[in-house]
Amino acid sequence: MSTHVITVKYEIRPERMDEFIQLIKENSEKSLAEPGCLNYEASMAGNKVFLYEKYKSEDDFKYHTTTEHFANYGEKTKDLVINKEITMYKGLK
Repeated sequence: MSTHVITVKYEIRPERMDEFIQLIKENSEKSLAEPGCLNYEASMAGNKVFLYEKYKSEDDFKYHTTTEHFANYGEKTKDLVINKEITMYKGLK
């Protein structure tokens, strides 16, 4: 079974950046508490945010998408985001 990696490139409304940062930090903490989450890290440059998530397996990522904090994060951030690009990768083994 290979790892599963997700990257998300966000463009955030500049006037809502502080709010977005708080929400992504809260989501990171909750995601890292999931048994299959290996990494959940965000970086920023201006109003751009890059998110790197890594899970033990695709099933662990699928579980992540069923959590309450995943749904809440999506709902709370939808009006803060100008653009979002998601890419999924399978680990090479």
